[in-house]
Amino acid sequence: MKSLNLNYGFAGPFVPKRLALWALVVVVLFSLGFACVFLSAASHRVEVQTLQMTARVGLLKPICFAAVGLLACLCLVRYAEIALALFFLVGLVKGDPRFASVPVDLTLLVGAIVVAGTVYRLFIKGQTLYLPGEYFFYLPLLAMMALSLAYTPDLAAGLDKTLRFVCLTSIGILAPFVLFDDDSKIRNFFVAVMIGGLVLAINSLSMLGGEERLVSPSGLNTELGAASSVSIIIIWAMLFPRWRLVTRLLFYPALGVLAVALIGSGGRFANVSTVVCLALGTLLCRKLFSDILIAGGLTLLALPLLWIPQASFEYLHSLVHPAEAMGTRNDLMWLGVRMFSNHPVLGVGVDGFRFLSPNPLTYNYPHNLFLELGSELGMFAAFAFVALAFCSFREIVKQLSDARLRANPLVPTVFLLLIYVFLDAMQSGDINDLRLMWFVLGLPFLLRRLQMTSRKVEIVGEVIPLSPVATAHSTAQAMRPRQGHPQFVKEQTVS
Repeated sequence: MKSLNLNYGFAGPFVPKRLALWALVVVVLFSLGFACVFLSAASHRVEVQTLQMTARVGLLKPICFAAVGLLACLCLVRYAEIALALFFLVGLVKGDPRFASVPVDLTLLVGAIVVAGTVYRLFIKGQTLYLPGEYFFYLPLLAMMALSLAYTPDLAAGLDKTLRFVCLTSIGILAPFVLFDDDSKIRNFFVAVMIGGLVLAINSLSMLGGEERLVSPSGLNTELGAASSVSIIIIWAMLFPRWRLVTRLLFYPALGVLAVALIGSGGRFANVSTVVCLALGTLLCRKLFSDILIAGGLTLLALPLLWIPQASFEYLHSLVHPAEAMGTRNDLMWLGVRMFSNHPVLGVGVDGFRFLSPNPLTYNYPHNLFLELGSELGMFAAFAFVALAFCSFREIVKQLSDARLRANPLVPTVFLLLIYVFLDAMQSGDINDLRLMWFVLGLPFLLRRLQMTSRKVEIVGEVIPLSPVATAHSTAQAMRPRQGHPQFVKEQTVS
C-alpha cells in the first residue's frame, strides 16, 4: 500500500505547507478545547496543593521542586523515546497510594511531554511525519466511533472513551513515526521499557512470603505479570542474540528477578504467552537453546527456595481446567457475540456494552477486542482491526523471511511482541487499555520505513547518505546534477 508522507519541515511547495499548518492548528485548538475541560479540575487541585505546600514548608522548596521538574521535562522532550516508554509504564504505578498527592494525572503529564517532543522533532528538527498506507484501516474505526455517539446508550461515557482513544491512545499510534528515525531510538525505547519492568519486579519482591499474589504498585497482579513478560521478551529477543554466553550469564540474575515476579503474579495469560514467545525466540536464534536449558534448570531449582505465595501457584494450576481459568470471561465473550449478532452493522454504540449488560460494573467489556469493536461499533470497525493486524503480521513475517533483515534483533523482537499483544487483545483489556498493542501493530511498518531510508545516493566522486527521514524534496535536491559532476546519479542499496 502507498504511504502518507506528511512533511511539516521547510521542504515542499508553500501552499500545501500552509494548508497543512492550518489543518494542524485546527486540530491542536480542537484538542486544547477538550483538554481544558479535563484539566480544569486538575488545575484547581494543583493550585490548592501548591498553596498548602507553600504554607507548610515555605516558598523555596516548591520553587526547587518546580525547577527540577521542569528540567526533567525538558530532558524528556529532548529524548522523547524515553518519555514514550514512560507513557506505557506510568499507568502501572500511578495507582500507588504514595502518588495520591500528585496534583496531575501522570498519564496526561507524560503524554503531554511525548506530544511536546513530537512537535519539537517536527517543527524544530524539521522531521517528517510518515504514516504507512495500512493506517487507512483506522478510518473506519474512527468514523464508527464518531457516528455511534449518536445512538450510544450513554453519551458522556461514549464521548469519554472516544476522546481517550483520540487524545491518549493515538499517541502510541502516531508518535513513533516521528520519534523513531533510526534503529537506535527503538532500542532505547525497548531498553527503557525493560528497565521499568525490572524495577517493578524488584519492588514486588518485598511481597514474597505473604499470602497474596505479587502485584504492581497500582495493586494489580495482571500489570506486574504483563510488565515482567514484556521485559523478558525484550531481553530474550533483542539483547541475548547480540551477546556471548558469558555476557548472557551475567544477566541471568535480572532474568531471574523478572521470572519470580512473573510467576508470583499468578498471571495465567502472561506466563503462558511468555513460554510461547521464549520458545519461538529460541527457534529464531538457535544459540539460545543453551540459555533455555540453563535458565530453565536454575528456575526449577530456585522455585522451592523463594517463598512465592501459594495463591500464585493455585491461580496458575487453574490452567489445567481452561473453563475454570476463563471464569466470567466466557460469559462476557458470549454476551459480546450476541450483541454483535443482533447489531452487526452499527453495533450498540461506543461504550454501550456495559449499559446493555446485566451488570455494568462487572460486565463492562467483553475481554476480546474483536468482540468489543463488533458489539459496540459494528462489523466495519471490527474487520478494519482484523485487516490492520493481518497487514502487520504479514509485514513482520516478510521481514523474518529475509535473512539480511532477520539479522537485525529488532525484527524478531517486534515479531514476538506482536504475538504477545495480539493474544492479550483476544482475552483481556479494552480498546484504551491496549495502548501497547496499538503501538506494536505499527512497528513492522516503521521497520520497513527505516529499511527503505537506509539507502544511500552515490554521486560520482562522493557518497551522500539519506537522512532517516529524508523527504522527497530533499532527495530530489541531492540527486540534482551539480556543477562539475557528470550528469547522472546512481542509487545503491546498502546492506
